[in-house]
Amino acid sequence: MPTTSGPFTAEERLDPQEMVVLHRVFRREIPLLADLVEAAVPGDRRRTTVLADHLDLVLGALGEHHEGEDVLLWPKLRERATPGVSVVSRMADQHEAIAGALAAATDLSHRWRTRPERDTALRLAEALRALDRHAVAHMDDEEEHLLPLMADHITAREWSEVGERGRRSVPKPKLLIFLGAILEDATAQERQLFLSHMPAPARLLWRTLGIRLYKHTTTRVRRTNAVAPKA
Repeated sequence: MPTTSGPFTAEERLDPQEMVVLHRVFRREIPLLADLVEAAVPGDRRRTTVLADHLDLVLGALGEHHEGEDVLLWPKLRERATPGVSVVSRMADQHEAIAGALAAATDLSHRWRTRPERDTALRLAEALRALDRHAVAHMDDEEEHLLPLMADHITAREWSEVGERGRRSVPKPKLLIFLGAILEDATAQERQLFLSHMPAPARLLWRTLGIRLYKHTTTRVRRTNAVAPKA
């Protein structure tokens, strides 16, 4: 338990499933974008811009999520979860490997946006697949071994600080799109959990604008008749 408090109350206790739901965004979007980049027609600047814009959102969110954990979670867990220090250290080491793969993919994405050539697209697709391999291995490990520690030693409020930091990093016009990405594969219960944390005006905005905006975005990115997540 935290060194500064006793056992958590029901309201204080973190629901680790929130991280699992967030991880689904990266599990889905990174390999999908690798395939879409590889399939793009060389020189099609409009298509390149659509995909590069979405890459900026997804890769930026992944980097910010990990930085938030590095700054706000790992120090608390090292202090409070003494038997789990080796797990926390492993997570930090994995973040370093992911950061390198993320930087490589981000750099190639910026190059491809400027010069949408076939060679750059292929290199970017491979960089995204390498990032996916690192990220999936980390998320699997994190969900199995770290989430139980977080449930016992991190409060819901402390976890919400990571989410708030992430939200501040997302450009305001993209917030509804990223919310849609989170809700796309969520169960009804998970969807209710995420929406319940939002103020009423934000929930109304999601239902009146966000659902249509997310469907429009996924249709442009994936070139499919995407089905938007439910309200």
